[in-house]
Amino acid sequence: MKQGSDLQTLVGYRVQQANLLMETDARAALGDFDLSPAKMTALILIRDNPGCDQTALGRALSINRSSAMKLVNILADKGLVERRPGRDLRTNALALLPEGARQLETMLAAVRQSDARMTQRLSADELATLHGLLVRLGPASAAPDDDS
Repeated sequence: MKQGSDLQTLVGYRVQQANLLMETDARAALGDFDLSPAKMTALILIRDNPGCDQTALGRALSINRSSAMKLVNILADKGLVERRPGRDLRTNALALLPEGARQLETMLAAVRQSDARMTQRLSADELATLHGLLVRLGPASAAPDDDS
């Protein structure tokens, strides 16, 4: 289908098109794990924030509490995470299990290969520039910590 200059000049449209291509490739890379990129992201967040609760995980993933609960149920059923007693009786603290950590490393390797494949037409400088620009376009809270 023809895409006129209006679409071609919208940054959001171009980012969305690139995201769709990259997500499709990442989904294929994760096919053996029967997990989506969003579920892998949840595993990374749980690993990096041990003891977080489902509400915090949902906020980080921009999903509602019910969707976060379903996501955690899937990860728990696969033996990748477990719920532990939380800070009060209404919450659970999430923890990555050893099998989750093992599978996550393999998943990350597959998604890194996908990333490399999808960005192979970019030079190292262009890739660094793209990373920097995407960080600047994203939410301020998503910027990496500056320890310098």
